[in-house]
Amino acid sequence: MSKKAKTIWSIIVIIILVLVGGYFYGSNAVAPKVPGHVYQYTSVSGNNKVYMSFSKTTDQAIVTPQKSDALKSAQSKSDFDDVYQKDSKNGRWQYLAKGSHLTLTKTQNGKTSRWQYNQCFAFGKHIHSRSFTYQIINAGQGVDHKATNFVRIK
Repeated sequence: MSKKAKTIWSIIVIIILVLVGGYFYGSNAVAPKVPGHVYQYTSVSGNNKVYMSFSKTTDQAIVTPQKSDALKSAQSKSDFDDVYQKDSKNGRWQYLAKGSHLTLTKTQNGKTSRWQYNQCFAFGKHIHSRSFTYQIINAGQGVDHKATNFVRIK
């Protein structure tokens, strides 16, 4: 094999390793990307935006249509606790970020709803999910195969 052919094959192998490594990293990076940050989520239909603020030290989350509340909650632990307490009258949110899944749970009046975003790929300020599973109080359960995106705003 000539020196030129070896060089070409070496470059191809390096490119493949970088792509595979990047995919492996991105598909397992949800857990370190979420805590302590605020994400904007646009609904599957594209007509609603909510903001999700994830506690850095607990499993608590704030899900609100108010961008200002979400941004305020990211300033300090006491600000997070204040906003969380204020929003808890509408239910308490918790999250679990593990592997390629992000799960949000809302408990209200002793009943729980759950959304699990599957096959998440986290890279930079974006988290992309290929589908999500849901169980919503009085609304049923199922799987939605529409892609969803989260964009970190803080």
